[in-house]
Amino acid sequence: MLTILLKRDDRCEVLLAAISAGTIKRAELSTTQINFLRDHPNPRVRDKAEQTIRTGLTTPRAEVVNTFMPALELKSDPAKGKKTFLDRCASCHRFGNDGFVLGPDLVTVKNSGKEKLLVNILDPNREVASQYSAYLVETKDSDSIVGIIVNDTATSITLRQAYGVETVVFRNNIKKLKNQGQSLMPEGLEEGLKAQDLADLLEFISTVQ
Repeated sequence: MLTILLKRDDRCEVLLAAISAGTIKRAELSTTQINFLRDHPNPRVRDKAEQTIRTGLTTPRAEVVNTFMPALELKSDPAKGKKTFLDRCASCHRFGNDGFVLGPDLVTVKNSGKEKLLVNILDPNREVASQYSAYLVETKDSDSIVGIIVNDTATSITLRQAYGVETVVFRNNIKKLKNQGQSLMPEGLEEGLKAQDLADLLEFISTVQ
């Protein structure tokens, strides 16, 4: 749904109206998508985005990380953590038959330890591996697409987005292609969560086989 709404100027305005009304949570948008809206070439979209998307952007990420550090010391329940995973992470990460492949494999990330994992969740742009860097593509027929490049040939590129959506863009239709230098993982994942919720999520990820 977000992918469709972000492609056109008028749909961007519909998206921003939905965020303002609370129908869509700001935390569902990645930092790259938020910045795309706030820097949008259409001034009407840009101004509306500046008015609408504020929550979660004013608190420095380092401060958020420090606030949630006590989660590392709490007793945790991986079953409850799985629920948080399905609600907040499954659109971009896969576990068993649940979720979609976009971000790093959970088995790989869990090996870095809970503290590192906590930082990566709360401050996703602190370290972004090149293969997970978001790209913005603007086409000659006025579409805007943000995703990671999963296939790159002489004639086309394939962008993957949340929920496994893939879009093939032919090179002769590309007006602009830019590495955003950011993760598709949204900042503000902590919105509405307590330290206990994050502790449970970390425990769930740590049990992934």
